[in-house]
Amino acid sequence: MRVLGIGGSIHDFCACLVVEGEVVFAVEEERLTRVKQAFGLGPELARCRAADVVLEAAGIGLDGVDMVIANDFLNPVYATRFQDRVQWIGHHLSHAASTFYTSPFDSAAVLVMDGRGSTVPTGAGPTGETITFYTGDSTGLHVVRQQLGRVMGPDEDPFEDSIGRMYEEVSKSIGFIQKRSSFAEPGKTMGLAPYGGPRYLDAVAATFHLGAGEFRQSSKEQAALRELIAAELAAAGDAPARERVRADFAYAVQAHTERIVIELASWLHQQTGERRLCLAGGVALNSVTNYRLLTETPFEELYVFPAAGDNGTAIGAALYGYHEVAGHPRKVSDAPFSPYLGRCYSPADIDAALAGFAQEVRWERRDDLYDHVAAALAAGAIVGWFQGRAEIGPRALGNRSILADPRAPGMKDHINAKVKHREAFRPFAPVVLESRQREFFTSEVPAYYMLLVPDVVAEHRQTIPAVTHVDGSARLQTATPALNRPLCELLSAFDRITGVPVLLNTSFNDNNEPIVETPSDALRCFLNTEMDLLVIEDRVIRKS
Repeated sequence: MRVLGIGGSIHDFCACLVVEGEVVFAVEEERLTRVKQAFGLGPELARCRAADVVLEAAGIGLDGVDMVIANDFLNPVYATRFQDRVQWIGHHLSHAASTFYTSPFDSAAVLVMDGRGSTVPTGAGPTGETITFYTGDSTGLHVVRQQLGRVMGPDEDPFEDSIGRMYEEVSKSIGFIQKRSSFAEPGKTMGLAPYGGPRYLDAVAATFHLGAGEFRQSSKEQAALRELIAAELAAAGDAPARERVRADFAYAVQAHTERIVIELASWLHQQTGERRLCLAGGVALNSVTNYRLLTETPFEELYVFPAAGDNGTAIGAALYGYHEVAGHPRKVSDAPFSPYLGRCYSPADIDAALAGFAQEVRWERRDDLYDHVAAALAAGAIVGWFQGRAEIGPRALGNRSILADPRAPGMKDHINAKVKHREAFRPFAPVVLESRQREFFTSEVPAYYMLLVPDVVAEHRQTIPAVTHVDGSARLQTATPALNRPLCELLSAFDRITGVPVLLNTSFNDNNEPIVETPSDALRCFLNTEMDLLVIEDRVIRKS
């Protein structure tokens, strides 16, 4: 049975194909249109290019699909082509299905938290999903409790009682706003938070209420939070003082988010008795909070879906359709879920792309590829690394990555300024061989999807300064041959040269651009930044 899943909301559109219960292909619309989050595409959105890619990759047409399914918070324009066939399910249900059905657990508690999901009419007017607690087992997904926030306007904004919304409010108020879409940039807030202090903790706490299994924040309280930040910034005076205000508000909202999520997860454990927890929804991309769930709640195991944002709803909808609509039983796999779900590019595709840049690059094939690239990294080169199928989700996990030496103290600042063109405070992630993780980091729990933030072992913070954040933490990726053998080969080669089985890993893109998808995308990004080397499969490429 083949199920086509269509996902997103007003942004982060995606399509996937599930065959006999296995996710075989998935691609995000932004990777194809080259428009960040695929926001504001207008009539072009109706093309749903991602669906064409996954169907073509599988060698079938739409007539070869048995079911088309999507979440009902999706902009319906994206499903126009399938309007006679599409089945709709709830937004939070698709999030829950994405994380539970790809997890290694036969049963688990499931927690979905985001800005807002499906609209649910009530006697008090329209409301939207903000937090939903589930259990998942062999009989499917079951709601334990759902929290709804009141919708205050005709569009997505504003709405109440949302953790994601609170984080967005602070992010926007301290200046982290995407220029094209006006969306918040919460990842920047999380990165800035360790530079701040606790002076606004009490003031921010006064703008929300936390109870047993619920979070409440009214539109008036949201407005009060915005006004507080604006007043403090206005009173700060010079630029350094304003930066301290921004950092202190980032610290406050991050600290409260961690506390809120820990309380909600602990309540869910009390209600269910489950030892395992699955997370999805935009709040689940807060990797600092995720790690604290492992260390400060009764849950013993945690699984966070790698595409926890709205792009992942395509996969969740398709899996829900296969298992719960069509009634096929679930088979739990011991192998970790592979996020490498994009299409493959053939040698002919790569050669054609190189021909298009023949005057600007020179290239060679290397039999000693891993040793050669590792030596370049150890000598200070910044390397674009393009291998196999693109990963799903917002984190580059070693197939569309920019890699560098984590031992170089100035490497973080250099990549931020010359390659990624972004704020100097933003950290970079380490990727480490699974067999050596505990040697360098304070966690033994694998972090295959870069969604946990443990500390760097104190004695190694000077060993890998380029990936050690200001508070001694690191947003970790664990590399295992079961998921990515080429990345492990490169890490092993780097370890043989340096004694360090760690590399700096960041997404292969320039600031405000989607992660590269095609060989041509990779070549353009390489030529437009100060990367030193590009590797596409076995081809080592340099600038002419």
